Amino acid sequence: MPAEHSWLTHRIIKFMVRCRSFFLFLGMDEFSLLKKFVSQFVTFNEEEWRYHQSILTRRFIKKGEYILREGEVCDHVTFINSGYFRIYNTVKEEDLTVNFSFEGNYITDYVSFVSRQPSIDNMVAMEDAEILQLQYTDLMTAYEKYPVWQKFGRKMAEYILVFVVTRNKALLYNSPEERYLRLMKERPKVMERVPLQYIASYLGIQPESLSRIRKRLATGKGA
Repeated sequence: MPAEHSWLTHRIIKFMVRCRSFFLFLGMDEFSLLKKFVSQFVTFNEEEWRYHQSILTRRFIKKGEYILREGEVCDHVTFINSGYFRIYNTVKEEDLTVNFSFEGNYITDYVSFVSRQPSIDNMVAMEDAEILQLQYTDLMTAYEKYPVWQKFGRKMAEYILVFVVTRNKALLYNSPEERYLRLMKERPKVMERVPLQYIASYLGIQPESLSRIRKRLATGKGA
């Protein structure tokens, strides 16, 4: 793709995810994306949806702002309405990217959230973002109040487990080029919006290695 086209595409994407009026024009409110996501796993009745909305806190996060830092106990589950976050660990003074979470999805440190132990993760906004946060104590109350919430919690735990196991297997058994090709196919938002240095970190390789892979693929010499 020519550089000017890539730049234009990037600007259009940023406009669409940041511009609140765009979503309002489509008749969407701050809970529309959340409802769409949750409906993949469970069905809430009207009362359950009202309760869900009542225990959420809406926040606007600036690019570069953290919603979790290493050493803090993760006390919230966050749904992203717009923007995206990078999750990373710091090991021997090197930042290692664990994941990226985009609008229309949840983000949390599940281990810290459940165990109530300090997190090893950092979660930073890579763009200006709008989020909906659910606190730990409110979620525990929801579990007690509505049985459907327990089902939702189990489904989400399974969802997270499948993702983690799949990613770990890819790191163990797939070559860097195979991981890159899979990322291109399965997570196009990463390719469109994430700087290459963080993509390389997520793939478990150095930026120079990623550049060589991209060059091979561009010239049709990939494995």
